[in-house]
Amino acid sequence: MAVTRRKVLLYTLGGVTTAAAGIVGVSEWRTHGRASTLVRDKPGYLVKGAALETRRRLGRTGLEVGVVGIGAGGLQGPDPIRRAVDLGMNYIDTSTCYGGSEAIIGRALRENPGLRDKLVIATKWDPGPKTPKERMLESLDQSLKRMGTDFVDVMQVHWLGGGHIDHDDGYGRLDNGELYEAMEIAKSKGKVRFFGATSHDGARAKILMHAIDKGKFDVLLVKMNVLDYESAGIPALLAKAKEKDVGVVAMKSQPGGMAIPKGYESSKWNIYQANLRWVLERDIACVVQSAIGTDEQAQDLAVGATQDRFGMRDAELLETYAEALSPDYCRSCGACEEACPDGVRIGAVLQFAMYHERYGWKDRAKAHYAALPPHERVSDACASCGICTAACPYGVDAQGRVLAARDLLGRNPRKFPGTC
Repeated sequence: MAVTRRKVLLYTLGGVTTAAAGIVGVSEWRTHGRASTLVRDKPGYLVKGAALETRRRLGRTGLEVGVVGIGAGGLQGPDPIRRAVDLGMNYIDTSTCYGGSEAIIGRALRENPGLRDKLVIATKWDPGPKTPKERMLESLDQSLKRMGTDFVDVMQVHWLGGGHIDHDDGYGRLDNGELYEAMEIAKSKGKVRFFGATSHDGARAKILMHAIDKGKFDVLLVKMNVLDYESAGIPALLAKAKEKDVGVVAMKSQPGGMAIPKGYESSKWNIYQANLRWVLERDIACVVQSAIGTDEQAQDLAVGATQDRFGMRDAELLETYAEALSPDYCRSCGACEEACPDGVRIGAVLQFAMYHERYGWKDRAKAHYAALPPHERVSDACASCGICTAACPYGVDAQGRVLAARDLLGRNPRKFPGTC
């Protein structure tokens, strides 16, 4: 097999050598997705009593967080939170618009005395470029009320670069002076300890470096996975964050919402663990993953994944997996949108379809889609044009995906409440 740039990235990690990879045989890894030194009561599950022991410092906040955290976007009830905390996962990432997740967190705190002291809670608000500070502070108070807590550890500016707020690309939001006034007021009243900025846009490194330059953000939440780590400029972003001692939390470590290309279905959890180990080799404090908030098996396997460092067995698996998944994975690079003669928001449309298909966030996906102006969802020319597909440097069938999204998310979509 040829040595590709991705392979070089996978194989040349600090501390990972061929000799170290020999700790676990490739055949065993491919069969079980686990190290022989771990004891489990059945394949894929940790024995009772095992827990996530590794914690890392979240930059200048000084907070110590478990290296795997709870993504709250898909929360359906409080039990997974308690279980994850029992396994050593103390960082939970939510948002005012993640359905009823803040209310579910509030229920978990009420039903489990002492749980609040064990959690580092990060939520989000959605100020626009002209949002007054009063509205931001009102959003914060509503979040605190839903969760039944006096403060949040991290309040984050949501979805920079996505342009979903007043069609702003994020720079207007970061340049809104009212934002920083609201931050100072919230901190002075003890309602927020630290502030963060988030992005999963194709140009997320650029917008988040601009956020770092503001000097007001202590934490970044950034999309990070093996498929577009370099093309999105993440190495430079991590270097700048480290220089400024800004804590980094990774999200979307499972490309395409844990999409599994044909032929890899039986390797689903092997890939899940390999992706977690891959991202944890970077200069980050924690990786949040939505399955942690919904799936006991994912929780157990996440703990198991942290027992070993990323090795050659993982690199071999991810190399072929990434190549197989690449033509189905939209990197939000913008090439298709630049080529589209009718201004369809192709990257956003494909992302919302992924939320529906892969995350199970059906109402939220439809709400985001409905919020787009009709001409940005699909064009009458889409059925015969194909310019977007031809423009994609990665071979994604953008034309087919836009048309499929129209049928999936609604030709005349209605708006849903509780979505940002």
